[in-house]
Amino acid sequence: MRHYSKLAALVLAGAWLSAGIGWSQPKAAYDPTLHLEKPVYVDDESIRFWVGVHSKVDIPEDLRESCILHVVRPDGTKIDEHVSWPNDGDASHGWMGGWGLGKQAPMIGRYVLSFEFAGKRTADQSFDIIPNPFKTSIEASWVFIDRKPVGRVHARSILLHLENKTGRVLRFAEPGSSGSDIWLHVAEFESSESKLPSLRNSAFLTGGRTSSSTPYQTLDWDSQTTWPMVTVAAGGSAERAVSLDYNYSFRNGQMYELNVDTFLLVFVGERDDPDAQLFPLRIPVTASKARFPW
Repeated sequence: MRHYSKLAALVLAGAWLSAGIGWSQPKAAYDPTLHLEKPVYVDDESIRFWVGVHSKVDIPEDLRESCILHVVRPDGTKIDEHVSWPNDGDASHGWMGGWGLGKQAPMIGRYVLSFEFAGKRTADQSFDIIPNPFKTSIEASWVFIDRKPVGRVHARSILLHLENKTGRVLRFAEPGSSGSDIWLHVAEFESSESKLPSLRNSAFLTGGRTSSSTPYQTLDWDSQTTWPMVTVAAGGSAERAVSLDYNYSFRNGQMYELNVDTFLLVFVGERDDPDAQLFPLRIPVTASKARFPW
């Protein structure tokens, strides 16, 4: 198969369109899409938006390297980032996927985005990033729980603990439900002295939670009733336990190191509050477990 650079692919696509060769549909058959989840994000949440391509016809492979996210940061600097074509599922007629700011440190202020495919570009869309007003009033952490006999350190499950100090009611999506998936990253070692792991692997930890039937990118004030949600009163707390071996086969006596992470989808107060546009907050919650025998 021939491979073309981004520029060469666009030039070739233009030539085919002019000559009517390769496909019979006009260029308008391809539409890049950009969808923001909300107009305002806070600086320490995981910022996510959605990009993709919609097509009425099969998309030629030579165009699939032409996806570009254009970003104008609050300081005026511009970034043009290549977005890879999905390598799973059938994307021959398009796709949509979550994207973010990558390794860029978020800046306070306004961002302007557009998404490009095959030389066609979406309209500019903007969002603001502000300091998190709930930085110290929402406390969430994972706790590893020992379910083995006293005297040996073993982690058999993890407990999500949340403290609501906002002064208002707080709701969050059940850990393990769609959009709040729990990832377990496992490293296996031959012994406690081993320098390098013999295996690294990852698994979902759903804990048997029921996912929403609605696409998780649409979680908002209207769709909360379709999600498994946890309500925490002002000044209250909540805990949710998940078995570590729900989707991973641990072996007795084997040495492991564990990392677990999720995104907690949080609403504070009610939809008519002045700051309702901030929600859901997408708060990353991570934890690590040092090397131990199972």
